[in-house]
Amino acid sequence: MSRHGLGIAAALGIAAIGATPVLGADKNRPAHVFGPPPSWDAYRAIAEAGLKERLVDPESARITWAGGFFKGEFKPLLAGRIEGYVACGAVNARNRMGGYSGATSFVTVVDYDRVLYVEIDRVAGGMIAGNCNKSARAGLLPPLPTGAAASAVSPMPPAVPASAASASVAPAPSQPPAASGLTLRAMPDGAYISAVAAASPAAAVGLKPGMVNTSVNAIPLTGMGEAMVKIIDATGTKAVFTLVGGRTVTLGARP
Repeated sequence: MSRHGLGIAAALGIAAIGATPVLGADKNRPAHVFGPPPSWDAYRAIAEAGLKERLVDPESARITWAGGFFKGEFKPLLAGRIEGYVACGAVNARNRMGGYSGATSFVTVVDYDRVLYVEIDRVAGGMIAGNCNKSARAGLLPPLPTGAAASAVSPMPPAVPASAASASVAPAPSQPPAASGLTLRAMPDGAYISAVAAASPAAAVGLKPGMVNTSVNAIPLTGMGEAMVKIIDATGTKAVFTLVGGRTVTLGARP
């Protein structure tokens, strides 16, 4: 379902996902002429159709988008740059055994109303997931348009932890909850912290914008979409967060 050895450039263009212009690009290569930016609905329809072609059971797919698209490029490790409108997300679908394989990250490149490239991580937390998170921290992935859905859920979605079963999937990013001071945004590998209120419980324990929370109170957040934001909001001022990299932070602990 995925090829080995892919890399994604960060915003400075040192690897494969990046906004144009890219530092170190081949000066002899003709400049790409971008087509008109598509609407989000058009982009999503085109990209999800191409993504589902890579799946064993496309009708079972649960797709979550990390944000909107940006004008830039994707650089596979062993191939040339692919320029177009780039977006990231996560997908979970049934495998050949009939069970859900778990949410894994993907990247899509669309231009001129067609898919130029789509790639899916082989495992959760793979190279695409890590670099999509870097792209988000660099500000490349814009929020979805107001009212746009962040996820497409199949008629029979994969199970989630019991404690998360009552959490609703909301299309819009969370507002800063008064209790914790966090502003959160769903990402393929967890809840991205986009802002921390000054003098809040979150600030007191060292949480900062750019961090990604992969679990709360031992509940994995990967692949939950906006439901993860609701779960974290519900914890109030006391919770144990696990961040990308394995660091654990206890919200409500004394500094």
